[in-house]
Amino acid sequence: MKNSIWFLAICALFFIVGYNINDSAISFPRYKVAVVDISQILSKSSELQSLKISQEKQMKELNTLVSKAQNEIANVQDRNKAIELEENYRQQIEQKRSAMDKEYETKVNKITSEVKTLISKEAKKSDYNLVLPTGMVISGGEDITQNVISAVK
Repeated sequence: MKNSIWFLAICALFFIVGYNINDSAISFPRYKVAVVDISQILSKSSELQSLKISQEKQMKELNTLVSKAQNEIANVQDRNKAIELEENYRQQIEQKRSAMDKEYETKVNKITSEVKTLISKEAKKSDYNLVLPTGMVISGGEDITQNVISAVK
């Protein structure tokens, strides 16, 4: 009888100790949180800036084509030829615009993917468990924006 009481007391002690250890482990998570300003990183990206310059150049070429088309259509006297010419130019312009948009989207996705990878590497290097954009955080977190910007350049 005494042995069973001791056995129950030891089991109860182990249960209480185990429960308290588990409770304290859940109560005090050790998260290391970082914040990053993605718009600032993207504004410093040389790839994105060269992409914007390229996009502006292509838009100028497209506007030149539109002006040329308008002048040419305005100078045609035959209505049927003007309609045909207008349709041809419309198709050319739409194809160029579509190709430009697709190329731009592909390059922007590539750049943002690279930035996300750099942010992840910086977070792992500094042992951060969580990285949030600065716009979502009211206070707290360590700002790693400058570290990522230096890695982007």
